[in-house]
Amino acid sequence: SARLAAAVGAGLTSVQAGVAVLAFGQAENAAKAGASATLQATAAAQGIAIGYIKADIQAKKVESPFVVASGKAAALAPYFRKFLINCDQWDGYNAERKALMSHLKTNAIGNVVALTGDIHSFFAGTVNDDYDAAGGGTPVMVDLVSAGVSSDSFFTYLREAAASLGDLGTLVSWPLQLPVPNLGTVDLNLNLLDYTMGKAAPTADTLAASLAVQLRGALGAKGVPEASLDATVEAVLAGLKADATFSGQLLPLAQQLAGLNSNPHLRHLNTDAQGFTVVTLTAGSLTAQFKQVNKLVGVNAPANVIAKVTTAAVTAGQASVNVY
Repeated sequence: SARLAAAVGAGLTSVQAGVAVLAFGQAENAAKAGASATLQATAAAQGIAIGYIKADIQAKKVESPFVVASGKAAALAPYFRKFLINCDQWDGYNAERKALMSHLKTNAIGNVVALTGDIHSFFAGTVNDDYDAAGGGTPVMVDLVSAGVSSDSFFTYLREAAASLGDLGTLVSWPLQLPVPNLGTVDLNLNLLDYTMGKAAPTADTLAASLAVQLRGALGAKGVPEASLDATVEAVLAGLKADATFSGQLLPLAQQLAGLNSNPHLRHLNTDAQGFTVVTLTAGSLTAQFKQVNKLVGVNAPANVIAKVTTAAVTAGQASVNVY
């Protein structure tokens, strides 16, 4: 770009120029959204963190000068080791997974799709033959995971556990207090876990929309009648999108977490949902409709039960899944 060329022409290295242009662009976008000078600087700093500091920390780990300067080297040290969130899933059975995938691959056994649950979330992706290999291995089968109708979500469990981690809890959740006319405020928790785990980078609209079901439930619990819920949710989320902190700080943070691309084999995840899955199987394809349900309105079932439908489609003969 012209900015990149100008930065290099001014004497910066290509890496330095890229970081400078990224930081300027982040601040510029925040300014266009009406953010204060402080939030513009924060947005630029987040760009620098991802563009330069991240690479240094990944290379040097706890010995990075940025980690040392943070004063939290001892607290951060454990996070430079690979750890498993939940050993009661594929991560706890790496050797067994490799053996099973090797058997399927070696014997050319295709069209294998697993439909599972018990992690209180919706997921869709592939299972690869060797996640320790460069690039994470080759897809062998498809994994589809359904949330439960009534259980607390995976996000809820991790949010509560991460509350004691201080700043690191931001990888999971961000608390919000949203003003509601004639009602005061409602307390919500923005789900950042999905983006940390690899969900596609959000726009302002999609990030705000991710709060809709949670907000609807919170309003219902405060006595807002069913007939007014959807309009109230829409108005509150419109106000949130107009907030400078949301556009200048939370949105860039979620986008940068998504940019880590932590689990590229995942094509869909929703860790804060209740719902069920409807599967249609034909000779040529398997289609799974992930149906997220709305929360109770007080103690009553919602009139509009289904909040959102996401479809995962697997074509016969392909170890891949398309989500729409």
